[in-house]
Amino acid sequence: MRAAIIGAGIAGLSAGTALRERGHEVVVFERAPGPGGRSATRRVPDIDMPKGAAGAALAFDHGAQYFTVRDPRFQAAVDGWLRDRIAAKWDGRIVTFDTEGWEDLPTDTDRYVGIPGMSALAASMATGLDVRYSERVQQVRLKPDATLLLEPALGEFDRVILAVTADQAKPLVARIPELAAALAPVLMRPCWAVLAAFDERVPARFDAAFVHGSPLGWIARNQSKPKREWKVDAWVLHATTSWSAAHIDDDPEVVGSFLMEAFHDLIPKGLPRAFHATAHRWRYAVADPPLAAGAIHHAESRVTVCGDWCLGTRIEDAFLSGLTAATL
Repeated sequence: MRAAIIGAGIAGLSAGTALRERGHEVVVFERAPGPGGRSATRRVPDIDMPKGAAGAALAFDHGAQYFTVRDPRFQAAVDGWLRDRIAAKWDGRIVTFDTEGWEDLPTDTDRYVGIPGMSALAASMATGLDVRYSERVQQVRLKPDATLLLEPALGEFDRVILAVTADQAKPLVARIPELAAALAPVLMRPCWAVLAAFDERVPARFDAAFVHGSPLGWIARNQSKPKREWKVDAWVLHATTSWSAAHIDDDPEVVGSFLMEAFHDLIPKGLPRAFHATAHRWRYAVADPPLAAGAIHHAESRVTVCGDWCLGTRIEDAFLSGLTAATL
């Protein structure tokens, strides 16, 4: 069987690996220049670093922040990543934060990250797969001879797996009423992220926090994760999905300034000077609600849709959704 997978995020690469291991020919199409989707690391080249950080590299995990493990199938993959030093346990001090102060989270949950960045996970998974980057699929069409055609002129296949967000999949399945109806209830919520680096260490006694009562929902000190650049105090700020939705089309500079002020409000001693700060919009960040379906397959057209949104919001959900899609 010749299979096309649209999307080189964790779900698409999981499906592609599973199909390849069963002896099928797999081609993955990814519109971005690299793999990973929201399991991403943003590197900032050619920037003047502060005194004491000469030669340091500036990078941020600006999408998925970490992952946990519940399912033995995902555990098997994580064990391989740990063995190959593609992932490591994150022992940072994580707290919950509200207007009255902060409180440590229980330490009974193991949290893991890719090393030296979250994008290492997808880069490893893509190894050995035929992944074609900067390729945007505009249409999936069933030909009279029952083969599936990807347009524009991307080839003919026996089946297609759409491993993209629900909103991105909807126009691709518009001619398949059953799939269109299944995806209709899923709404993807946005998330604004701010990537900030400071001249001096931010005076916070924690490494990351779930924030309540603020436009921010999550803040994290990037170098508290293993194998990160320790010379630079770099932070990732995630706005809540509700605030992000209300400001989805705002100017990124305005968003960045506002969320940096919100961060300042959380640090009683204030923030040192930020020598770098930029905002990034994740338009399709989390599903509301997820489908809890694993993956959705239309037998007649041989088109399958998968992604974290088919199960939940976690990296493990994306991985398992891809595995499910490969078996349908």
